[in-house]
Amino acid sequence: MSASKHPNAYHEDPRNPGHWFYGDLRIQSDIAAHEFVTRYALGNLQKEGRILDIATGEGALARQLLDGGMRVSVTTWNDKCRVDVPTYRVNLDHPFVLSDVGSLPYDLVCCIEIIEHLENPARFLRDAARLIAPGGTIILSTPNVESAQARLQWLTRGYPSIFGEAEVKKNRHIAMMWRHGLEHLIDLAGLDVIEKHLLGRFSMRPGLRSFAKRLAYAAMGMFLPGDIRGTTRLYVLRAGERVSGCQGPEDVY
Repeated sequence: MSASKHPNAYHEDPRNPGHWFYGDLRIQSDIAAHEFVTRYALGNLQKEGRILDIATGEGALARQLLDGGMRVSVTTWNDKCRVDVPTYRVNLDHPFVLSDVGSLPYDLVCCIEIIEHLENPARFLRDAARLIAPGGTIILSTPNVESAQARLQWLTRGYPSIFGEAEVKKNRHIAMMWRHGLEHLIDLAGLDVIEKHLLGRFSMRPGLRSFAKRLAYAAMGMFLPGDIRGTTRLYVLRAGERVSGCQGPEDVY
């Protein structure tokens, strides 16, 4: 059943454009990433396939996957999940043993806009790689700091707003993941990139200022190199020949 026909369909917060809900559950990441994960899971996993949603927030993605008939477990570090699924409390800044996240392995592990919140992204990727079954998949997303919007903010502020002081203090955006650095860490974790996507649109309020920004973004997209389009960078990953990274769990990171 499509999201538009489901009673838990997506709807935008009328008081805060660009912020979305699934039913009464707030989506705390790019809605396009949730849509991608749901389509991927329904199109590629068997109904008995097992999914782990890491750092689930209120559980919006877990609910979408449940509504699609999938088997879902989640991890949380703030106990805000409001979906009735197996839930494991895990502090992702600390090393965790595999038993912390239930019985293994999982067919799909979802890491949606979490890596930028972590003290040690490299260790997190190695740990995530150990959770998937042979042939299993990790879907990882993070803000695209090469986007036209981010580049204009670099020019006018000196940093992308999502990594400004307020976001660091309120939402703990502490690890800015550049494309080349992130892909290097993915490789060190023994993971292969199967697909890469740029998702999401720039959310703006109506008005002359927003119109001018749109023109600036369009011009940047025509003339500047790099991943200009899309607010979110998303990867589909699979385990390569190396199971836990090229140097093992105690490497230099």
